[in-house]
Amino acid sequence: MSNEENYTRITITLPPDLSEWVKQKKAELEAKDRRLKTSVSAIIADAIADMKSRDESPDTLGNRQPQSNSANVIRPFANSGGGSSTAPTKASRQAGKAK
Repeated sequence: MSNEENYTRITITLPPDLSEWVKQKKAELEAKDRRLKTSVSAIIADAIADMKSRDESPDTLGNRQPQSNSANVIRPFANSGGGSSTAPTKASRQAGKAK
């Protein structure tokens, strides 16, 4: 039984920019090691496998479940004093009685 019997053959259409990227990637891989002969199918299969692993991985940022709205609300402390949350940038004299 050959390896080709384990694969499904499909035909895809790529936009010109993706097609050029795949061809450049093939040339880069073959230039790194002249003994290596790769195919466009292998490059596309690797890209799809990477995408599949990211989709199945729960710790990727793009696939995290959104938190509930109540979890995103920041509640101030009950004894919060209010006022400015930043320190003044320059010391200034206060008007009034001198001490």
